[in-house]
Amino acid sequence: MWRTELGERILEGAEAMVFAETLSSLLDEAILGQLDDYKLGVACFDSLTVGQRISALATIGNGLLREDVPPVDLTAVVEGAIAAVFQHLKNQIIFEIDMPECGTSWREMVIAARNEAEGENIPVPNCTDVEEWDFQVEQLADRILWDADYEDGHLYLDQPPEKSEWLKYMTRIQEDYFVAIADDLADEEAQVRIKELKRLCESKLESS
Repeated sequence: MWRTELGERILEGAEAMVFAETLSSLLDEAILGQLDDYKLGVACFDSLTVGQRISALATIGNGLLREDVPPVDLTAVVEGAIAAVFQHLKNQIIFEIDMPECGTSWREMVIAARNEAEGENIPVPNCTDVEEWDFQVEQLADRILWDADYEDGHLYLDQPPEKSEWLKYMTRIQEDYFVAIADDLADEEAQVRIKELKRLCESKLESS
């Protein structure tokens, strides 16, 4: 389960499908040994080791796709991992636009999820406006993420302790939000988690 502005929930239907497909695609980067060099522009995710990235992805995958998992504590690491998945989705759409022979499957999944959420002004699948698709993906991310606090670690961690505490109090940020870390999985354990996550994603795609 996951705490969102829409309440405690898991992803279902088209929303689950696009997230599971994107997470599975991101895990393929790890399988190919390319995850370490894949920068997604989310500092709190990009700075992690590969083992930590897999750990964070396992946390969000299980939290967002499994109903039997208790609500996950929100930290910069796990929210940054969600943002990273959606950035990967944006990258896949850009690749799809740049390579028309690849079709429009990523854009079609986003459209389905946006329609399911009763979104407005949704583009057609062959739209090639990257900024428009960025907006559509951000609308999906906003259904999960409360805000972009995960980007603001430097505003808190670079301050004297008393000022940092005051800022967190004023913005209602949990004490350990920026300092909680992901487990740094050893290679063998990371591979086990990847396989488990891939199976979870496949099961969601088959049932959606």
